[in-house]
Amino acid sequence: MHAIDLRRRVDYAVGSVTVSGFEKIVELNPQHEDYVVLSLSGYNGAYNNPEGEIDARNAEYGPRPDGSDWVNPENVCPARIYIGMKGKMEDGSDAPKSDFLARNGLRYGKVYGYAVDMDAAGPTEGLWRDVFHKSRGNGAEVPGKFVAIDWQWDGTVKNFRHDGAWDFQTDVPGYEGTTTKWWNGAGYNDDGSKTEHNSPDTRPGNTAFIQGSTAGYFGHYYINDITEALNAAGDFPAELDASYFVYQGENDITGQIDLMGNGLYNKVTECFNLDDAHKNCDSDFSIKNTFEDIDGLEVIAAKEGLFAVIQEDSGNDLGERMFISSVLEHKDDNKELKYYFMAQSGGKYNTRMAEGVGIPATSNPEGGAHEFSGIIDLSGMLAKAKSGEFLINAKDGAAKRMAEFDVSINDKLIALGLQAHNMKSGPVGSLKADRGGQVLVYKPDI
Repeated sequence: MHAIDLRRRVDYAVGSVTVSGFEKIVELNPQHEDYVVLSLSGYNGAYNNPEGEIDARNAEYGPRPDGSDWVNPENVCPARIYIGMKGKMEDGSDAPKSDFLARNGLRYGKVYGYAVDMDAAGPTEGLWRDVFHKSRGNGAEVPGKFVAIDWQWDGTVKNFRHDGAWDFQTDVPGYEGTTTKWWNGAGYNDDGSKTEHNSPDTRPGNTAFIQGSTAGYFGHYYINDITEALNAAGDFPAELDASYFVYQGENDITGQIDLMGNGLYNKVTECFNLDDAHKNCDSDFSIKNTFEDIDGLEVIAAKEGLFAVIQEDSGNDLGERMFISSVLEHKDDNKELKYYFMAQSGGKYNTRMAEGVGIPATSNPEGGAHEFSGIIDLSGMLAKAKSGEFLINAKDGAAKRMAEFDVSINDKLIALGLQAHNMKSGPVGSLKADRGGQVLVYKPDI
């Protein structure tokens, strides 16, 4: 993680959240002026050629408490948050007021993981996170706790073998020898599906976030009574009561999709002549009726409620899909969310891609995958009063978030990122650029 002091134009590497690599980190409402709370999403150790650090971990630390060898920690982790205390150095002493990282609670803090009762009679029936979601509908609840790991950043840069990412292969602190376990994707020994994007719940009074998974599910984590817990703690609470609710399990979504007259595919035998975007052709002769590889995920706050924008990153041969949900709700009432088609792009069998269409000209040598990635609600920034003046001042992030709630979903302007991985030739290649792409603006009509 990096934190940038925009005023001084200084980029800081941050070690307090672990150095395990992340896909996305978002700020949550801490409900307390002395703390910062972040939701951490992503890799938990996605390093190339990790064997050296795995071997070193086993050599220097010996076997895990359960007697097993340490395994590659990549994607062996639960949902995570970070709580940092403002104004403190790594040892808990007072920091100079000019210290940017300390002022923002990024030197002294604890990482917490989501832990649940994994007994067969418990809320998950003893199932790890990925398998649990294969048969769950909207509204399924998993009560749990965010528990602090033993590891804490001490300000000294060390090899990854010493990082907090490995803590999710051990007993939950305070629950040793019990059925309470870290709710990892596939247990303590196997990597689960990757969690990519998360998004904060910005409704006043909530410390909560929505978390996606490349397995095709997403849900809502709520941290309960955080103000009381922080007030009662010396520095950091050992644990926080929490709840998780499923929005979408890894289930067939074809009946939940409204293409709104769009989403036609080029019919090819390699995708069994699939003709529209109700389903995903993630590779030749492979059709999926679930969400496939949810990558981008952002919750849009509107006058009507919360909506989720979902961006797949599956390598869809016929064009990557993007959807916006109906109003998010997780009542356990056998009613599933709806997903409205927004756009599709790329794919090696997409006729425009196959014919070399690209911007700039000659940038597209062949058909290939595209990836929608990144979502920003512009409505709070652009909102105006009757006088014609902008409602918020520049750099007032809190006011931006509140202004978003006053704009109806169909009046929103939403910025979207699109990466065109196949557009790598011509001017793109000559300039040694990464790839082609586009920044788009979307106005919902749902």
